[in-house]
Amino acid sequence: MKKTALINILLALSLFSFSQVSADYYLPNNITYDSAIPTPKQFFGYEPGEWHLTHDRLYFYMLELAKVSERAVWEEYGRSYENRPLGQLIVSSPENIRDLEKLRLDHVALCDPSVSDRADISGMPLVIKLGYGIHGNESSAQNASVLVAYYLVAGQGKEIDEILRNTIVLIDPALNPDGMQRHSTWVNFSRSLNNNPDPASWEFSESWPGGRTNHYWFDLNRDYIMLQHPESKGRVNAFHKWKPNINTDHHETGANETFFFQPGVQSRNNPLTPKENGMLTAEIGKYHEKFLDGIGSLYFTEESFDDFYVGKGSSYPDIHGSIGILFEQAGVKGHLRETPGGLLSFPFAVRNQFTVSLSTLDAGLHMREKLLDSQRRFYRDALKESAAFPVKAYLFTEPSDRARISEFISILLQHRIKVYRTTRNITRDGILYDQAYSYIVPIQQAEYRFIRSLFEPVKEFTDSIFYDVSTWVLPMSFNLNFTAITQQKDAEGLCGIEITETPAVKGSLESDESPYACLFEWKDYFAPKALFLLQSKGIRTKVSTVGFVYDDGNFKKTFDRGTIVIPFTGQPFEGKELRRLIESVAQDCGITVYGVRTGLTPEGIDLGSNRIVVLEKPSVAMIVGDGANSTDAGEIWHLLDYRFKMPVTLISASRFGNVSLDRYNVIIITGSPAIGSTGIENLKDWNIRGGTIIGFESGNNWLANNKFAGIDFVPEPADTRKEGQYINRSDDRQAKQIPGSIFETKLDLTHPLCFGFTRDRLPVFKSTTSVAKNDQDIYSNPIKYSDNPLLSGYCTPANIDRIKGSPFASVHGTRIISLYDNTNFRAAWYGTNKIFLNAVFFGQILR
Repeated sequence: MKKTALINILLALSLFSFSQVSADYYLPNNITYDSAIPTPKQFFGYEPGEWHLTHDRLYFYMLELAKVSERAVWEEYGRSYENRPLGQLIVSSPENIRDLEKLRLDHVALCDPSVSDRADISGMPLVIKLGYGIHGNESSAQNASVLVAYYLVAGQGKEIDEILRNTIVLIDPALNPDGMQRHSTWVNFSRSLNNNPDPASWEFSESWPGGRTNHYWFDLNRDYIMLQHPESKGRVNAFHKWKPNINTDHHETGANETFFFQPGVQSRNNPLTPKENGMLTAEIGKYHEKFLDGIGSLYFTEESFDDFYVGKGSSYPDIHGSIGILFEQAGVKGHLRETPGGLLSFPFAVRNQFTVSLSTLDAGLHMREKLLDSQRRFYRDALKESAAFPVKAYLFTEPSDRARISEFISILLQHRIKVYRTTRNITRDGILYDQAYSYIVPIQQAEYRFIRSLFEPVKEFTDSIFYDVSTWVLPMSFNLNFTAITQQKDAEGLCGIEITETPAVKGSLESDESPYACLFEWKDYFAPKALFLLQSKGIRTKVSTVGFVYDDGNFKKTFDRGTIVIPFTGQPFEGKELRRLIESVAQDCGITVYGVRTGLTPEGIDLGSNRIVVLEKPSVAMIVGDGANSTDAGEIWHLLDYRFKMPVTLISASRFGNVSLDRYNVIIITGSPAIGSTGIENLKDWNIRGGTIIGFESGNNWLANNKFAGIDFVPEPADTRKEGQYINRSDDRQAKQIPGSIFETKLDLTHPLCFGFTRDRLPVFKSTTSVAKNDQDIYSNPIKYSDNPLLSGYCTPANIDRIKGSPFASVHGTRIISLYDNTNFRAAWYGTNKIFLNAVFFGQILR
């Protein structure tokens, strides 16, 4: 041990210069390596750890190994937003590689209880997925992957042969290639010739927003449930294709830590995950202990981290019959760094990640049959448990918006959840589940546990500390009506045709050849996209601020507030050309547009009323850079740019004072952007001249502090305890937080911020304890928390009392809009996106 520690110290000292580390520092010396396989140094020109690998070089090395070896093949499962390949190097014995598809099918049959009992696991290879660096700037993970690949492909001898014969190893070298590329570029270009470990060095201060996130600044390690990004969609599809028995998730933590491996805090694990999972995780941990002891690395376990939220890389496998393993290496975020524990080098971090990769392989080899049998029993037991569970099925519907329900079903199908059409109408709690628009998810299926995690509201917990969110009821995030069916007689015969593909959402124009005007409803999820496409073509559009009934004797329909009106006169296109454009937009956006023959209506306003207001095309800017909240900004950027195809100009806070604001009519504030006094005054003047400001979450504190609006906040609850133990101080503070819970709000459906909603109650997501006070104008708080707001998740009684009746959204003066909580959380809150879009499109008509 002392000798190993001395070697580590000498290595760290040598890294002050342009470091030269030897492959012997990483690779076991008890085996030989095939000289026909290129070493990392031969391929890159340097050893791993001397520089940070860029994604392209990492990817091409994996391709090279697949090209020159019979042990490896590359399997691509997707592309990132920046079109970087996502995939895994599959490594096994040449015999297994030649028979790979048959072995895969035999293996996944273990997860099908109808056939799994017939499977012979005595000679079945174990499938191990090694996943590196879902956070792009946790780069010891990705850099270790090349060493693992080389070790398995080039290694020779009995030990290697046994691993390859008994396992199929899936090496996913970079789970977040776009973030990895950003970070590697940063640390390489800011590196000095002589490594400077000073923590204040520029090398350790990535520019905003950093490399942790993907292209749109999302944390991909939170997207395993929501599946809103190509990286996650491809990765989850690959997971279900292979159903690995062990799934590692290599991360970095703070530089002042050592090395963490699971199990984590046992009291915080999700109760739907079988206890056997924790026992197997602990047993695998013994192998990590042995290997890390062997190189003299410090480590800890059963602290800090938990697997309550099953949408992370280490917890999603747990609820799908696999063993997810989280690794957290102290992060260098550069090449050499001073820490209170001494010098921390990048090669040292890479070696730890490599070492636990080897310990994982060793655990899989020795626990092979136990892990295979556990996976088989996981799904077999799921069917038994589901038969005894009080809930027999979940029913859901949304007759007013086909796009939202289609995306919801798409997520379920990607998770291999069986969904069916209903065969008859059913009414529950006064809500009609019309068979034409309703679907059913029976509980008795292989994904029973995961279904419960998605549909089951939870308010009681064994612990009050959460590493991530405390709830994720998916139908609530989509604002769908849903209900649990608890009587078998009600469920019998209710499952109709199985849905095997995402339901298509077809748009159309229902109109005569020469309509007087065209109308479409705002309740369709993609109505804003349609409106923007038309406005971008120069089409003059209006919005109705009150409802009306149209009836010309042949066609009768009630149109609600928010209906978009397109007059056929005074447009840049005429007649058939205009009609073709509108029809094309309707089909592209999956909405129905109605052509009407007259402007006269039998009930409500006529189409020439001044309560049908002209709309200006939104020209949106958002302040980014230092001080802005990159998570909120990324969610907004993704929503507008990717989903709704609306350009948004990202203006750096440092440049904002020098930018002319005249070309924009909407500006969005997140966080506390570092804008100088000139920029602040320019923004105030722009707002007075008619511009709409949207304060988003903590951006409202910035608006209040800079006197844009008189926003007051409810004080945090006082601590009434008379005494406490010092050791509990951190946990006691965390227990007062709102880790991410779902609350009920009530809507003023007459207000433009609520156009398009058909019900006056709306589930929303809240993850901060910040609570605003209502605006003094009683008409300017259109969305407020209800008097009994908690729908699902953790929240203290004191915080519930603070939240009751408080605003979710307020309007100050005319065109300063405060959205106090997140309408776009993790891109999955389709149910509240419309509030944000209404602020963008209709802020201009607020009076």
